[in-house]
Amino acid sequence: MRSPLISAAVAVAAVIALSPLSPASAADPADIGDISCHGGSLTVQFDPGITFAKNTVRLSANGELGICSSAAHPKITGGTVRIEASLTAVCPGPIGPGYAKVTISWNDGSRTVINQSTFRGDAQSFSMEGGSISDGTFAGGTARAHGRTTSNLVELGAACVLGGITSYTASIDGLDVGDI
Repeated sequence: MRSPLISAAVAVAAVIALSPLSPASAADPADIGDISCHGGSLTVQFDPGITFAKNTVRLSANGELGICSSAAHPKITGGTVRIEASLTAVCPGPIGPGYAKVTISWNDGSRTVINQSTFRGDAQSFSMEGGSISDGTFAGGTARAHGRTTSNLVELGAACVLGGITSYTASIDGLDVGDI
């Protein structure tokens, strides 16, 4: 005959073994939500300027996201974005690919930080893909964006020859963040 202590231990072990477990750190996609933005603009700066010689440059970009919509976060209708990266670049491209840190400040006062999003581009377009949202609204999700250069391409070509492209402007044709 078993002692009451052993019977209790066996019962506890059985309950623990049969209990469903889920990772404590994994975010439920239904809780993350998502948001889509379009019609924004971005000013991109390079230091040093991008020339015909392949070089590592510091990219910093700031912009407005345009019109945003989210069923999970209906109060968010827009925001600003800041992108920081160190990339290998050459005129007229490619720029990157390389990892970028993206910080979005939403119009409702919340914030999203995306680490290690892959940035790539050239003199005509850019894209960002992936990365993990580590902090703020949509934490646990990912992101992607794409846009087109709105600067004069002839002037950008001349800048390649005359000391390097130090800045350009671009549209943000699409930005998706969260459970995408």
